[in-house]
Amino acid sequence: MKKIATLLLLLSISACNQPETKSKINVEYEGEQIDALKSLITSFTEGDWETYRSHFKSDATVAHNVWYQNEGASISIDEMLTQHKWNRENIFSSLSVNEGIYEIITQEKGGQFGHVWIEFTTKGYNSDEEVKIPVYLSFLMDQNKVSFEWAFYDTSSFPKPKIN
Repeated sequence: MKKIATLLLLLSISACNQPETKSKINVEYEGEQIDALKSLITSFTEGDWETYRSHFKSDATVAHNVWYQNEGASISIDEMLTQHKWNRENIFSSLSVNEGIYEIITQEKGGQFGHVWIEFTTKGYNSDEEVKIPVYLSFLMDQNKVSFEWAFYDTSSFPKPKIN
């Protein structure tokens, strides 16, 4: 019995002497990168496409409502910008956004990701009904520029495109 008690005592002492492991992941809720993401969302909402595009690297890619690793899932930011413009001209007659939640995660090896949770309020060209669209976005950051955007949102409540 003494041997068991001694063994338990030694185990508990050694457990107390284990070095504490801390993650070197950093989360920020303000700063230049947060300001850049807020400007990106504001310029998108306002249809200021030049400012919107300026927040992305020249070779940036995006993936919306797909698993980003699927073959062919990503398109260039310029292809997505063409789609955004079409949507604004044909689907969304108005668009506003709430304050949202913005964060920047810096991983142990230095990789940085921006995460944004927002809700757009829109009206279509064929209806005065307001539609709310919750959106989650994840951005691979390179300084204050986006090199990859990954977004999820429900398109089932989008207004119907206008009839020409």
